[in-house]
Amino acid sequence: MTDIEIRHLSKTELLSILRDQEAELEQQRTQIAKLQSQQKAQIIQMEECGSIAEASLQINQIFQVAQVSADQYLASIRQKEVDAEKKARQVETEANERAEAQLRATDIICRQAEEESQRKAAAFWDALQLQLNQFYNSHEGLKDMLTACGFDIQIPNRGN
Repeated sequence: MTDIEIRHLSKTELLSILRDQEAELEQQRTQIAKLQSQQKAQIIQMEECGSIAEASLQINQIFQVAQVSADQYLASIRQKEVDAEKKARQVETEANERAEAQLRATDIICRQAEEESQRKAAAFWDALQLQLNQFYNSHEGLKDMLTACGFDIQIPNRGN
């Protein structure tokens, strides 16, 4: 409306126009408040998205550090396993060497004991044969009597 048209309006009409404009102004204020509220919500949501993205990045970094730590731990466990296997092989080798040395020493001792037993047995049989020969020779009558009864007594020689 132009100024001339407004001047020709009555007070009631002007008052009605003012009320309509006030209502429209109130509607616009409500709409502005609503839009501002929506804008704030979007800003908060964008900030939260930024915070979520930052948190996601931080979590990714934490996971990367955790993975590196886990890899290092597994590597150290594997190295300890390798070291333990080496040590076990070394201990086994040393034990086998000691066992073989023990067996060789035992074999030598057994051979010596066997030789000593054979010497003692030979000496015993030699002494027994000597005693039997002496007994047999000293009892010539016994020999004749045994032969007459059908016994042929021969004293064996150890080497025969």
